[in-house]
Amino acid sequence: MKTEKAQKPEWVQNLAPGSELSVDLRRFLRYGVEPLPAIEDLLKELRPCQVLCLAAKEEPVLLYTILGDMGFEHYAEPQGKHWNVYFRKCGC
Repeated sequence: MKTEKAQKPEWVQNLAPGSELSVDLRRFLRYGVEPLPAIEDLLKELRPCQVLCLAAKEEPVLLYTILGDMGFEHYAEPQGKHWNVYFRKCGC
């Protein structure tokens, strides 16, 4: 059974260039560093309704649960050999 790709939500479609806080998780993993503490620090820096964009080698499914429990929603899209994953606080 083929899974349908989720439609890109409006909050990602309307993201103004440079308005998101971005980090490339591949750099952490390349050096064997666990990225979760850095992600948690970045979440503290987010302005209200600002989006966190993560570039990851693989789809970071575990983060969906961890950040979802912290009140964040997400959208992920494959980009060639990596994934772009967007998080924002629910209710924005």
